[in-house]
Amino acid sequence: MLAEPNVLASFSDIAVDKRAPVPVYLQIATAFSTLLRSGSIPAGTLLPPERVLCEQCDVSRMTLRNAMGILEREGLIESHPGRGTFVRPRRLQKQEQEFRSFSEEIRQRGGTPESKLISLEVVEPGKAAREFFDLPRSEKVYELCRLRLKDGEPLAAERAQIPQRLTPGLDRYDFSKNSLYKTLEGRYGLVLEKSLEEISAELPNARDRRLLKVPPKTAVLVVNRRTFSHAGAPIELTESRYRGDMYTAVVHSVRRQKH
Repeated sequence: MLAEPNVLASFSDIAVDKRAPVPVYLQIATAFSTLLRSGSIPAGTLLPPERVLCEQCDVSRMTLRNAMGILEREGLIESHPGRGTFVRPRRLQKQEQEFRSFSEEIRQRGGTPESKLISLEVVEPGKAAREFFDLPRSEKVYELCRLRLKDGEPLAAERAQIPQRLTPGLDRYDFSKNSLYKTLEGRYGLVLEKSLEEISAELPNARDRRLLKVPPKTAVLVVNRRTFSHAGAPIELTESRYRGDMYTAVVHSVRRQKH
C-alpha cells in the first residue's frame, strides 16, 4: 500500500536545521505535528514509508522513530505492523492552559508549599530521558527527588531529571529551600515556556505509601511533565505522584468562538 502523491508532497516541504539547539527529532516531531493538526491530511491516510521520510528529512531511522514516537504518544498517528503508519482520528482533549511550578500552584490554591529534599545526584538517564533530551551515551542527567508538602502535609513525591550539560553545578543548590524553576531561569538563563503533561491514576507502591502517608485503598495521581524552553528545547522531565485524596487536576478550557 502506497501513500498518495499529495501526501508525499505535503511532507516534502519539511526541513530541519542540524545546527539549531533544538534536537533534530524534536524539530521533525513539531513540524509533522503542525502538519497533521492542520487537518490537511485526512484521518486514516497512509503516511509515506519510513525510508522516504528519512530521505526527505536527511536523518537516520533512529532519529525519525524518536519523532514518530512523540506523534504516536500524542495520538496523532497509529502504526499497524505489515500495513504502515496512518493518521489517527482526532480525539477530544482538555489541555492545561497555565504553566506553573508546584509552589506557584499551591499558593494559587491558597496553601503553603514546602519541600523536603530526598536526593540530588548525577545518574545515567533511562531510555525515556535519553530519547527526550536526545542525549549521547556519554552524557548524564541530574536527578532531583523531593517530597512536596501543602500546609505541612505530604502531597506529592517528585522526581525531576535535567541534562547535566545544561546546568553544571546544579547540585550546589539546596532545593529544600530554593525553587528549581527560579534557579533554572535566574542562574542558568533557561527560559521555561511550555510543558506537556500526561495524567493517570494508579495504586501506590510501598514507597508512595511510606512517603505520602497514603490511606489504604487510595490511588495516587501520576503526572508526567515534559518542559521546554522558549526555543523548543527539552529542559526537564518530571514524574510527580500526588495523593489522590488531597489533589485534583484543574483544567482551564477556553471555547473558541467561530466566525
